[in-house]
Amino acid sequence: MPGQSDRHRVRMCYRDMEISGKDLAMVSERRTATVRRRRSLLCRIGRRAVALATTAAMAFGGSMTAFGAGWQQDGTGWWYEREDGSYPVSTWYEDTDGSWYFFDERGYMIANCYRVIDGNIYSFRQDGRWGGVMFSDIMPGMWTGDRYDNAWSGLHLSVPAGYQVETAADTGTIGSAQTFVEFVVRIPDGTGSGMELEYADAYSFSGGSATTPEYVISLYSLRLALLGYTIEGTSTVNLGGKSYLKLSADGAGVMKRDLYCRKVGDHYFECLTAIYWLASKPYMDVLLAGIH
Repeated sequence: MPGQSDRHRVRMCYRDMEISGKDLAMVSERRTATVRRRRSLLCRIGRRAVALATTAAMAFGGSMTAFGAGWQQDGTGWWYEREDGSYPVSTWYEDTDGSWYFFDERGYMIANCYRVIDGNIYSFRQDGRWGGVMFSDIMPGMWTGDRYDNAWSGLHLSVPAGYQVETAADTGTIGSAQTFVEFVVRIPDGTGSGMELEYADAYSFSGGSATTPEYVISLYSLRLALLGYTIEGTSTVNLGGKSYLKLSADGAGVMKRDLYCRKVGDHYFECLTAIYWLASKPYMDVLLAGIH
């Protein structure tokens, strides 16, 4: 399996909103696609044959549906056949170019998702390659209908009817630290406003385990200022019986951005980011009230 000498991370994420006078433009911050284009956390294999075929053809110089040892494909997905006819199952495989892949319990390559393997979270690209990022000592929550529960972090959320939950895997940043985002919940007013949950590892910052929520907030504040937001200040608030440090920012009087941050586990920060148009605030308040 891949080496674990460095701490790695994993992200999905929302989009940033840059303010220029009264104009608001959606901008990407090192993200290759918006959440609207992202797939669910379920490993959906076999739906990207064109991209995979192109990658495979470049790597192996021919069709991967051919018989014999090497990469094979059927209507379900891709697998790797060894010389003796066997194939990897529920394990890692290192290709000749040094790329790492993981095969599920049926022997098919997983792609475009994250997967908890041996207690760590790994992110896999669209072509199936491990993206080189990993989170350890962290556990994602579970969705049961519109209810989210995470026994590890203690966060529980009941999503109101009509709100849309989007889950995926990707990487993003707070300062120079990569973050892991579990989900985005969009409010039902058609504006694209919503709230996301992300985690940042304290060891990604210079202070290590001594890093504080105040420091994380300061980095986030700097980023928003560069995007044109006016920083309104910080305060301590209670959400669902838990104490968060809150950063509030205003975008030209029509856009709001609030970050709620607290430390969870031994060395992670749980960050809830609410991005919404001012007219959407009643919807956002209902969503936040669902945290318990």
